Amino acid sequence: MPWQTKYREGVLRLFGDVPYKAELWQWQFESNPFGLPFTPVVLVDDKDAVVGFNGVMAARVTDRGEAIRVLWSCDFYLAEQWRGQGLGSVIKHELHGKAPVIMAFGISNQASKVLRHLGWVPDDSVRSYRMLRQRNGLRSWLLSGLQWLNRLRMAFSPVSGAAGLRIHVRSRLPESARVDALWERCAPGYGRVVQRDFAYLDWRYQRHPLGRYGFVCAWQDDELVATLVTRFSRGTLRIVDYCGPARNQPLKRALVGAAVRHWPHANQVFSVTSDPELAESFLAEGFVQLRGRPRFYIYEPGAEHSAGSSAWFIMAGDSDGEFLQAASDFYTTETVQGMSSVERAPC
Repeated sequence: MPWQTKYREGVLRLFGDVPYKAELWQWQFESNPFGLPFTPVVLVDDKDAVVGFNGVMAARVTDRGEAIRVLWSCDFYLAEQWRGQGLGSVIKHELHGKAPVIMAFGISNQASKVLRHLGWVPDDSVRSYRMLRQRNGLRSWLLSGLQWLNRLRMAFSPVSGAAGLRIHVRSRLPESARVDALWERCAPGYGRVVQRDFAYLDWRYQRHPLGRYGFVCAWQDDELVATLVTRFSRGTLRIVDYCGPARNQPLKRALVGAAVRHWPHANQVFSVTSDPELAESFLAEGFVQLRGRPRFYIYEPGAEHSAGSSAWFIMAGDSDGEFLQAASDFYTTETVQGMSSVERAPC
């Protein structure tokens, strides 16, 4: 069924257990930073009531500097009484006609089985990294030992490429001309990557209705050379995105180190990436690679997923799971603060 605004309330009712969905709707779906249309899949019954939905977020992506058309698949839901009839596959088949490349990130065990059956291909390059600072049990002490060994192993890795950098942590992005100039210089060096220009980064992080992000910016003389995007909440620092050269490990390590030092009160630091240089930077700074892999799936019929294919640059910020987590953390923090103020209030 073609998207019509009248279906919005019906879709929101499907997600009634997500209190912040209505607050995110306009930002997530109808304020696309690339000016691309919202073309989800909607399933309605004979009374025109919404019973199924597959959201999409259109993105501009480059593959070695060349533009390709891509959709992120997100917010898939089928009303319980309609399950078990093959309608989930019907929705996915309709989705498959929306773009030549469709991606999904951070999906469940059950969803991954369905996607494989429908021809989606997993990309196993995305991994999770964690630095634990608070120790309260045997497992945490063992993890700390691994972190120390990683630091020792990487102690003599080269960092000379970061000489002369000035790194500042900001609550706002640098001005748009500087960010756009940075992205224009760096984009051709990547395989497949979402276009990280100012319009995208501003929408994704500064205009998030509930999330609050920080920007670790590296400068060489008067030129912006890279930006690392972070979010600190409830004792956890998350390194969620990066805009800068595709290949410059000393620079990436300098940014990661600056972020870790700027938030010394974080109990843990967490990140997700497919980038091998960022992975090495995390390990050098004392992170540990976690065993589980975040699930990143691609639907691209006819494509040959071989060693010669362009690699995807993926970070946590590419996933709708990160901005949903940001919203959840905001609600949880506000609730805890509200309860604390009630507890402190005089009788």
